[in-house]
Amino acid sequence: MKALVFGEILYDVYENTPVIGGAPFNFAIQLSRMAEEKDVVMISAVGNDELGAKALELAKKEGINTACIEVLTEFDTGKALVFLNENKVPDYELVENVAWDNISLNEPIIKALNAEYDIFYCNLLAQRFQRSANTLKSIMQRLKAKIKVFDMTLRKSYFTKEKLKDSLHFANVLKINEEEFALIKKLFYADSKADERQILSFIQKDFSLPYIFLTLGENGACLQSQTGFFSQKVEKPVKVVDTLGAGDAFCAAFVYALFKGTLEDKEILNFASKVATQMVQVQGGTARIDFKALKEEFFKG
Repeated sequence: MKALVFGEILYDVYENTPVIGGAPFNFAIQLSRMAEEKDVVMISAVGNDELGAKALELAKKEGINTACIEVLTEFDTGKALVFLNENKVPDYELVENVAWDNISLNEPIIKALNAEYDIFYCNLLAQRFQRSANTLKSIMQRLKAKIKVFDMTLRKSYFTKEKLKDSLHFANVLKINEEEFALIKKLFYADSKADERQILSFIQKDFSLPYIFLTLGENGACLQSQTGFFSQKVEKPVKVVDTLGAGDAFCAAFVYALFKGTLEDKEILNFASKVATQMVQVQGGTARIDFKALKEEFFKG
């Protein structure tokens, strides 16, 4: 598995305690843990500080290629101040103009783009400031990848309709949650009286997306694919410890399953949902879960 991941590395700060995170970084780590033969390259930037050094150390420990993670002396490593509401769903206060907002198209990235990839991952949040957005646009123009994943990652007002539209046209796999689905509906289908399932089919057709994965929190998830519409309920009530990182693990799981190419679409959704269910029962976006048992259950032989 050869994967290229673009986006933010940041620390989620719970009551002054920093915990490594950022959707792309969480995704890269969980995908690397699932892969048997891994080659995961992360494109990002950290500050020349203690948090940046710890992020690089963890990435290397998890088998992630850090050649395209730039260390910037003029910017701090990113932080997000996290508050869990009464439903234990995270809200964020994101520090602006940090290292991951200033990812430039440097020589290591240009060199990395000479290779062909099985998987490419990007999101919307990493495009909030123009330097990183321009770098991603250049990558999109040069990239050679089979599975191109756009994990929307909507945060506050850090988006434009044009950036969202470009990303939707670029990707061939889309992962969204309920809030993100509502925004797409508002921006592109505001006058439509269609239901959720019909809107998903509109998105699929208008943006040529073979796969759209929609997470629904405690109500499970659904998938609009070329073979039909599938839904997956949460099998049983679980004790929710922390929802942070569950969507990223869900995304890594279905990407892994798509890469493997042995499961039917319904089973891909089931596998990803079970991964997310395990993630909400542990603390932190990079927490470890038992991938081995789940892989043995779904990918027999």
